[in-house]
Amino acid sequence: MAEPDDDATVAVVGLAVRVPGADRDLDRFWRHVAHGIDAVSFFTPEQLLGWGVPKDLVEHPDFVPARAVLDGADRFDHRLFGYSPSDSALMDPQQRILLECAWAALEHAGQPPVAADGNRTGVYVGTGLNVYLLDNVWPNQRAVEAAGGLGLIIGSDKDFAATRIAYKLNLQGPAVTVQAACSTSLVAVHQAVQALLTYDADVALAGAATVAPPTRRGHRYEPGGIFSADGRCRAFDAAADGTVPGDGAGVVVLKRLADARRDGDTVHAVIRGSAINNDGLRKAGFTAPGPTGQAAVVSAALEVAGVDPDTVGLIETHGTGTALGDPIEVAALRQVFDSDRPDRAPCALGAVKSVVGHLDTAAGVIGLVKTVLALKHRTVPPIAHLSTPNPRIELAGSVFELPVAARPWTPIDGVLRAGVSSFGIGGTNAHVVLEAAPDPAPRRRRHVTELVLVSAKTAAAAEDAVDRAVGFVARTAPGDLADVAYTLRTGRAELPWRAAFLTGPHGPAAGTGAPAPAARQVDAKARARGVGLHLTAAGELTGNRPNYDADPVYRATADEGAALLRGQPLDEPARERATRLVACVGLARSLRGRGIAPDELAGAGLGLLAGAVVAGVLTLPEAVALLRGDPAPARPRPAGLPLRPAGGEPLTDAECADPARWRAAALAPAAPQPPPPDADRLLWVEVGTSVTPRFGPDPSTLPADRHARLLATVGALWQLGLAGPWDPAYDTGRRRVPAPTYPFAATRHYLDAPATHLETEERHH
Repeated sequence: MAEPDDDATVAVVGLAVRVPGADRDLDRFWRHVAHGIDAVSFFTPEQLLGWGVPKDLVEHPDFVPARAVLDGADRFDHRLFGYSPSDSALMDPQQRILLECAWAALEHAGQPPVAADGNRTGVYVGTGLNVYLLDNVWPNQRAVEAAGGLGLIIGSDKDFAATRIAYKLNLQGPAVTVQAACSTSLVAVHQAVQALLTYDADVALAGAATVAPPTRRGHRYEPGGIFSADGRCRAFDAAADGTVPGDGAGVVVLKRLADARRDGDTVHAVIRGSAINNDGLRKAGFTAPGPTGQAAVVSAALEVAGVDPDTVGLIETHGTGTALGDPIEVAALRQVFDSDRPDRAPCALGAVKSVVGHLDTAAGVIGLVKTVLALKHRTVPPIAHLSTPNPRIELAGSVFELPVAARPWTPIDGVLRAGVSSFGIGGTNAHVVLEAAPDPAPRRRRHVTELVLVSAKTAAAAEDAVDRAVGFVARTAPGDLADVAYTLRTGRAELPWRAAFLTGPHGPAAGTGAPAPAARQVDAKARARGVGLHLTAAGELTGNRPNYDADPVYRATADEGAALLRGQPLDEPARERATRLVACVGLARSLRGRGIAPDELAGAGLGLLAGAVVAGVLTLPEAVALLRGDPAPARPRPAGLPLRPAGGEPLTDAECADPARWRAAALAPAAPQPPPPDADRLLWVEVGTSVTPRFGPDPSTLPADRHARLLATVGALWQLGLAGPWDPAYDTGRRRVPAPTYPFAATRHYLDAPATHLETEERHH
């Protein structure tokens, strides 16, 4: 059995779903899977007629009014993606849902959903038939004429499913729409894996969506057909007579395992290998399953993975619950997995269709997500509705078992492995070999105050996002908050409505009853004004230990200063001035390291000397030497930032280059600091031995803890739009972790199909 090669193994680093009964909630989806709770809905004749289902179909004796449906499939966050309401209403809801899933999956992976230029992120997705176009859009002649031919095609054609995501999220790797009927999304996963292994992409999204309008909420039962007589999918059960259609979507984010480890990603599971093929003529008919092709694709995936079939403990089957399909699928699996190994542990079969129905193009990726969750929970889930195994399925003497209740998943040869199958009408088969994620590398947990940044496109979405973030922080272990704050800062889009809050005793999640922070819109006027640092070097000398412990940029300056002062014969006043200088420089550098780019520095006396160090006119050793009265001449340089004595004009290059100016600043007696200049032009932050914003927040409301105070200042500036990326020093050893994703503020954008009976006055309104 081959050991995994990190460069040839693919990590699943992000997941997003829209599934019946659980919508976007992965935890709820897992609970339904683990307890065998299905999500099929049943509808009244009045509902069906009101949605436009033909009356003769509703009244047909073989009509089954059932489907596993999504709540809110008619809704879309058009503002987030920059679509007009009219364009949103014309667009295929499957592509709208897929776009939201792509955004959420990237956020779940800790990746910014709108990528930076130069990225190599690929997209491999597909959709089902656009029934919405046929049933809802075409009958609306006014909307069709208003859209025009090209507009209608752009919003409706499957060809644009992948490129729409790439365009809206700035993803610059391959963007390919994949179509293979029911196996579409697992074929898309295989394509994404291949793109990563051939270095066509460094990150890849894969998945699909299938959503039908309410006009298709039901089906006719045909004996021996694919759809069940009572709206239940009883995979592998004696009473199995077909599946039930469902709506859903899923997207996974994949990376090479070596890259995921390097980047500190959370690895949910790994893909050891995958394969696709087609049955060709080796089956009874175009729509019939082909055991030879199924067995071949499973064998090929295992061979690519270098995995012994005897070590696989779970197979997530295609599992349609049909009289023909289930026995053929098990027969094909027996060709691959039947074993002579005497201690061969049983291999469980799974069938997510018994929980969410047949999600058509999205079925494979939802089976994959289910299996990833099973690996994470180390649990073999049951097959819903299974009471008596189908006697036509030959399990005697095989390695397979049909679980009727969840049970712990025992590793085989020390590892948890699973396979996921998906077979499409027309014969395109796909199989993926999964393995439990390797143990993450140990990391140093940090127990310090963190700054949490939250943003959204609208005020309402921002309020929701803040509430979710505050609740999540309250449930997170203190040692993990650094990773959460890092993920929310670097793995989200920076949108115009923003809020910032602190963790620990200074934040709203501390249980003190403090209100959640209010979101505010980025202030264009404030952004145009810019930031100034008023350097005073004044304040209490003690109290910066929290900054030293938590802030690597401040700590580096403090350590450099301590080394310069060590063993120096300084009197107490000179040592105090040197200590103030170091603290002031360290805090100013910390603000800059946290994305605050000052437009100007101002100060007087010792504060001006600190400004000279921050602006690059002097090095810290040169400034400390001046404080010691060292006769060695300083070699001043031009200022890298406008630097002005408080109350004066910015220094010229010639004035900066005058050593006498800096000797005078070093020897200037302590005096009350004048106010910063041009208070109406810049937003000033006073930097002494602590940080105090001279804009917005009332200083009396800021934390006394100096590290928390600095972070609160950074958060206030970020809310205004005046903070950029942080120095990578702050993120050393941090991991991307699952954290609250975007709370899509969806509104209804939908063209209703004509009803088949007179609408009530209420429907008109």
